Amino acid sequence: MLEELKTERLLLRPLAPADAERLTGLANNWNVAAMLARMPYPYSLDMAEGWIARQAAQRADGEEFAYAVTNGDGFIGCCGVQSHADGTHEIGYWIGEPYWNRGYASEAASAVLGEATRRFGAGTVIAGHQADNHASGRVLTKLGFRYTGEESRWCEARQEKVRCLTMKLAQTGK
Repeated sequence: MLEELKTERLLLRPLAPADAERLTGLANNWNVAAMLARMPYPYSLDMAEGWIARQAAQRADGEEFAYAVTNGDGFIGCCGVQSHADGTHEIGYWIGEPYWNRGYASEAASAVLGEATRRFGAGTVIAGHQADNHASGRVLTKLGFRYTGEESRWCEARQEKVRCLTMKLAQTGK
């Protein structure tokens, strides 16, 4: 996938060590972490630094393509694609709470989705969101995802399995 993606208001770029402090500040928020599968809570600077340090190798191996989402204020969240062994590619994202309700999640996810479908094919792109995360459901349906079912997924922050609604990009979608 491309190293950088630009939208009208955002620059999506590889994560850098300089992002760690801001990432920690935005991610160490129950309202963010509780809606994500893999983010622990509380979230420490050491966790951010370790995760950022692994990103270049994961990108090179084709396992995960994570982007720092930035605007005029700097780092505001993350968006990316994780490759699965079955040949699917799952899109995920989060935006720090001070930046919610501004369309940043939709804008960032649309850019990553465009690159993922170009690189991997629309038929391989999947997504999911926790059943109580209605905002994420709206973002994904707006981008052309359609519901395929539900499953129980582990939520690291909640330390329990939660109901997750699974989705696939419609072939006629973006």
